[in-house]
Amino acid sequence: MTKVTSDNWTFCHFKTPELKAFISMCGVPDLGSEAQINYVVTLTDLEHQELFQSEFSDLDLALACLNERYGHWEFFDAENPPQTDGCSTCDNKQ
Repeated sequence: MTKVTSDNWTFCHFKTPELKAFISMCGVPDLGSEAQINYVVTLTDLEHQELFQSEFSDLDLALACLNERYGHWEFFDAENPPQTDGCSTCDNKQ
């Protein structure tokens, strides 16, 4: 089973035909001068509407949550997407 890791989390996610689960970052205001960076496990539908979010202060905890909850779904690597019959195979290339 392929997992989302600290090396690929910025371009990999899990998906079904209707849903997508991924990790993003958010900033949390701090009482000091710097914001704290948190990692957010997010579930969206095909229209990119958020259905679920869970926030973590540590990337490893977010990765564990994502892989445990959604690791049985199809793994998608945006840097190496599956081949499709699109413009790359078209005879009408410019």
